[in-house]
Amino acid sequence: MKPAALAALLLLAACSDPRLNAGISIGTGGVAITPSVSGGLGGGRISYSP
Repeated sequence: MKPAALAALLLLAACSDPRLNAGISIGTGGVAITPSVSGGLGGGRISYSP
């Protein structure tokens, strides 16, 4: 597992309202998937997308 992904998962464990997003889009080039995870922390929002 990449260190950045591991750090993001650890941060999300301490966050409120964690979310997992698939980010699916369809265009002329086909289907694109951009996964991301995010969570609330101290009134802000932290997001990680590989």
